[in-house]
Amino acid sequence: MKKNFLNKIATLLVSRHKERLTELAIVLPSRRSSLFLTKEISKIIPKPIWLPKFYSIDDFVFDINKLKAANNLELFFELYKSYKKKVSNPHSIERCYKWASALIDDFNEIDKAYVDQSKLFSYLSDVKRIENWFLDTSKNSNEINEYVDFFNQLPLIYEDLHKSLISKNIAYSGLAQRTLVDNLERIHDWLDYNKKNHILFIGLDALSVSQEKIIDYLLKREICDILWDADEYFVSNSLQESGKFLRKYKEKWPKTLDNIDNDFLNSKKDIRIIGTTKNVSQAKLLGQMLSKIKADEENLQETAIILPNENLLLSVLESIPKNIKNINITMGYKVVHHPICAILFDVINLYINSKYTIINSETILKQFLKSDLINIVHNPYFELLLESNNLDIIDLRDYLNNYNFSYIDFNYIHSYFKNSSNKLFDTIFSNNLKTGIELLYLFQIIINELLQILYNEPDEIGVLEQECLYFIEDHVNQMMMFLKTTDENINSKVLHKLFYRVLNSIKLNFSGEPLRGIQIMGLLEARTVDFENIFILSANESELPPSSHSNSFLPFDIKKQFKIRTYLDVDAIYANQFFNLIKRPSNTTILYNQDLSFSSSGEKSRFLNQLLYEIKPLGNPNITISEKIHSAEFALNDGKMETVLRNKDLYVINRLQKLAKGGFSPSTINLYNYCKKQFYFEKILNIKTEYNNNESIDKSTIGSIIHEVLQNLYSPYLKIDLNKKIICQILKSIDKEVFKTLNAYNLSNLDKGKNLLAVDAIKKIIRNFVNSELESINRGNNIRIEMLEYQMPIQRFKIFKYINKELPELDLNLKGHIDRVDIFNGEYRIIDYKTGFVSSLDLKINSLDSITSKPKLVQLLLYVWLFTKQSNLKNIPIKSGVINLKGNNFQFQSCQINNQFYISKQILKDFENELEKIFIDMFSLHVGFEHQERVEKCRFCD
Repeated sequence: MKKNFLNKIATLLVSRHKERLTELAIVLPSRRSSLFLTKEISKIIPKPIWLPKFYSIDDFVFDINKLKAANNLELFFELYKSYKKKVSNPHSIERCYKWASALIDDFNEIDKAYVDQSKLFSYLSDVKRIENWFLDTSKNSNEINEYVDFFNQLPLIYEDLHKSLISKNIAYSGLAQRTLVDNLERIHDWLDYNKKNHILFIGLDALSVSQEKIIDYLLKREICDILWDADEYFVSNSLQESGKFLRKYKEKWPKTLDNIDNDFLNSKKDIRIIGTTKNVSQAKLLGQMLSKIKADEENLQETAIILPNENLLLSVLESIPKNIKNINITMGYKVVHHPICAILFDVINLYINSKYTIINSETILKQFLKSDLINIVHNPYFELLLESNNLDIIDLRDYLNNYNFSYIDFNYIHSYFKNSSNKLFDTIFSNNLKTGIELLYLFQIIINELLQILYNEPDEIGVLEQECLYFIEDHVNQMMMFLKTTDENINSKVLHKLFYRVLNSIKLNFSGEPLRGIQIMGLLEARTVDFENIFILSANESELPPSSHSNSFLPFDIKKQFKIRTYLDVDAIYANQFFNLIKRPSNTTILYNQDLSFSSSGEKSRFLNQLLYEIKPLGNPNITISEKIHSAEFALNDGKMETVLRNKDLYVINRLQKLAKGGFSPSTINLYNYCKKQFYFEKILNIKTEYNNNESIDKSTIGSIIHEVLQNLYSPYLKIDLNKKIICQILKSIDKEVFKTLNAYNLSNLDKGKNLLAVDAIKKIIRNFVNSELESINRGNNIRIEMLEYQMPIQRFKIFKYINKELPELDLNLKGHIDRVDIFNGEYRIIDYKTGFVSSLDLKINSLDSITSKPKLVQLLLYVWLFTKQSNLKNIPIKSGVINLKGNNFQFQSCQINNQFYISKQILKDFENELEKIFIDMFSLHVGFEHQERVEKCRFCD
């Protein structure tokens, strides 16, 4: 096996310092590097020895300063305090949040570059002042003055933040580095205290100016040595961005780079570049390739998976073959990605979108958006809370689905939980909760409840969830402490933004045997560590290197002038890390996503192009580079899908009987005919399709609004013959009714973008339809509207046939909602408005035997059946059909049964027979919920 970098370092350490290893302090890029170096030393010296002390470069600096690294939340809160102190008219915490991280990053880079901050801030202030000369100060003069004042106060904010952090013995990385440069004598005290006499810096790259000053100080006093992970090919060529920093160090400290390896060109390597479609395909392909490698321990220890995009971690874990038992994850898992966070964000959204309605002069009632409530009750962790309190999630979902408005009153929710002994649900669904700090208090309650439930789970079930909750709880407590001590009053919207930022910064570290099995690492964790087999995923532009677009208050020119790191330096850092990663492995597989989407450019990394168009043409016999596109293949098993349930159990029958008692609507019957599998998921298990959040107007909402406006416009004229005067009055009222209905839907941004176009379309459709009624009347037709948006009384439908031993006969209810019943020239018409396309073929059938393939006819015939059952019009000829509101002529399209336009008694009798067949099939114990074969797929059958 080839010698890797750390193996060479271990050999050198043993040969030079074998008798005094304990006197060494070894500084590496990361903590992970120290574990692998320890492993290499143990290979050379198998007997027990005292090892040197290992530090990451950051740990080294913080330890000498006796400081702790501040987390993102602490930094934000401390910055906000300093900002409020120094600025005369400070922004709210919400506005500050938007730019705070950019300012903290700038302060960090300023300190790392050891810049004379007074000169920099003075220069920056002058630049902003010059920019403002070109602005029209007669407009927004207050905002301009605030803007200039902010930049004038930056030095004071910077100094106050420094003092505040140091007083608490915490710092960000740049501040810790600047503090050490200002107090270099501390290093001697630190060495004496730890009984060390020499420092070795190993495998570092892209040092900050502050770090250079620290090392410079130590080199001059011969207290340290530097061992670089450098390669001749990249260092000697001035055009290679990968060697940018090492060329600088070779010039500054020439003795430290007098013996450079040439591993990239001299070691045998096979590099495969593979393009896939979609990110998940990369993970699946990785799994296939891992299944082909030897799964013995020695080979697995020499295999690493590198993830520049940490969001792929879970997909990769799911794709690793079962025969690979040992996996070590070193990159950390963002807590915000764990599903348990969703319940907290669902609760925040519940209150963000809630509104108050005034019942009377003394009562103000909160209303919750139905879609938010649906999201919460479909959350598996909310289901845990319900189960622990002996409440049925299915009952609650049914309870909510029976409420047919966009917003649901607090009282309606409260009444469901009134018999629960646990007051948790009264707290979650509160009529009085308003502020961010009250929501944080609610989070504490929810977290404690979930921790108690998960703690009682057997074995290791829920361990990851518990760890996430502990981390979240700690940060919730920090946020509450800050809000209490500063008297900050934030609302739910601000809390949502802050809370997401907080959780996005928390990483959960996985435990495991660090040196066994396959390693899954981020690019930074892989520095100095070499493997025989490397798999790199997400090798796309914007991932490798990351996007150059970053928020900063410092213009590019100022950064260049003051030697502050720019995106060009970041690109060079990633180039060095990438080529260091692939220069020694024998086998490197690099995957990238070639799919063009919002989350991917579809463009392979420039580093891959460098391999293909620079390295490959060299014709080096040691290096083989290939490229291909991978096409995913899926087994379709002849288009047949298994039944979800081959036989119905008692639970399914009970659910069906519950549906029967509530009444089968045309849409439910059609869903069963359309796809039994989808019916099972939606109606038996209550897994709903995604619910619209009412923030934008989609097709379904447009249809509902049109129906409601037409009802409001025509309702005053029920059971009256329409005439020209009435229609003209209706036309005048259209705009007013549309506006009133839109307000009831609580829609926003109606004056811009797609919503503005949708509003115009709604008005146009309604106006054209009403004008068509006027034209019809002018042609001599008589129109009299009897009913509008009529919810027909539930009608009993009994089947006197044996189905199974539990159901010797079947007793169920049918229901329906008719858009309009009118009398047109003496003939009754049952009308369904359609805002989508309806073909005339959808309304024709020769024999009702095949009606299950005609959902529109099932709907229209059921409407006639229900209407005749509840009216005295048993012998009156009735037509049933649709009016296409998106059409040009708005003509009534009647359904045709065996070429008959009127719905006769015999047709309804035949229809009853077909309904019997459908329900017998639905309730039969031996008929499973099978996928319905057709060209298009439902979301459950894809």
